[in-house]
Amino acid sequence: MSATNPRDEYEALGHAVDRLVRRIPWADEDEVRSMIAEEVAALTGARLRHFIPAMVEARVLRRLRAPGPLTVPA
Repeated sequence: MSATNPRDEYEALGHAVDRLVRRIPWADEDEVRSMIAEEVAALTGARLRHFIPAMVEARVLRRLRAPGPLTVPA
């Protein structure tokens, strides 16, 4: 499992979870995984899948840094 050369989108998203949890120490790993799942679902129709993990990570990071309470829909 290489963070710089993942085998597939799923592995790349796993690395994104690890990076986000290390970068934002107050973020719960399960909440981060839920946010990533929501963002991936929002990009389901994307034709170019290569950049999905990077876009998802950036969107979740933006959500984690946003002011206000951290809420994850059930």
